[in-house]
Amino acid sequence: MKVLVVDRDPLFSRLLKSKLEKWGHRVTVEHDGAAAYELVAKEPYRMVILDYDLPGIGGLELCERIRKIERPRYTYIVFYADFTEKAAVMSCLEAGADDYLNKPLNTAELQLRIKAGKRLLNMEDMLREGAGMDLSTGVVNDASFREFFRVVMADSQRAKKEGALIYVRVTNYHAASEAHGFNPTESMMAGVANLLQNIARASDLVARLSDDTFCIMLQLTNWDKCVPVAEKIATQAPNIAVMLEHGAIAPEVEISASNYPQGDLNYGQILDHGERTVYPQAALLGSPAAAANDTVEATPPPG
Repeated sequence: MKVLVVDRDPLFSRLLKSKLEKWGHRVTVEHDGAAAYELVAKEPYRMVILDYDLPGIGGLELCERIRKIERPRYTYIVFYADFTEKAAVMSCLEAGADDYLNKPLNTAELQLRIKAGKRLLNMEDMLREGAGMDLSTGVVNDASFREFFRVVMADSQRAKKEGALIYVRVTNYHAASEAHGFNPTESMMAGVANLLQNIARASDLVARLSDDTFCIMLQLTNWDKCVPVAEKIATQAPNIAVMLEHGAIAPEVEISASNYPQGDLNYGQILDHGERTVYPQAALLGSPAAAANDTVEATPPPG
């Protein structure tokens, strides 16, 4: 789990980081409240553990600001301080904290509280996956797509029917996320998802398989007949723009395709390890395929 520790004391935060990493978490440490907010606004931490008393902005204000960030996945917040007064505890909970611990921290208690928070986050993830949709983009998520593709594969093998999968990988996803933060990058992905849904036929299915990759399933279609679809994606994707304070970001895409069934490979093996044909970008962009020439401004993902 990705955890941010915010504490003004370098020695204490280093010790806490060591414990959390020993328990299997990926930990970042920040000593200033304002700097911590900039990190959380940019990256989707699953848990933030913070001291009550911080330089820059205090713990309460930091908690309130984090709660105002729109994210598809919940951020679990744990306060720790010398809570000698009930009013201090109440102020933390009112600011949006999920849990609190008294100083000095007890290692066993801390580990139990972290595990409890992770269980709640895991439950949220299960519910989100069970809903079948990727919340940022509104298309089918990976878990639901795999289940649907399993059924389609079985039918294709029985009826000896072929289909195709078009993969659209946004190659600058991680660079954009590091440079501009989570929300603008997810807005860009929402724009790509919207484009794919507009290009796909009503019988096709668009899904998000990972952070940077979408897939379109086209039944009764061979991969070499997908070129017009790939051309439209390649020519129109760069026109998607997410406006920033200084400039804009647009997706850079790599498009590949494969057939199904593929020999003895099952549905999961096709998705994870099946052979794919990468469409040369230069050839796609040099085609006379119809493409919108106007810039399309992407809309923010739902919170």
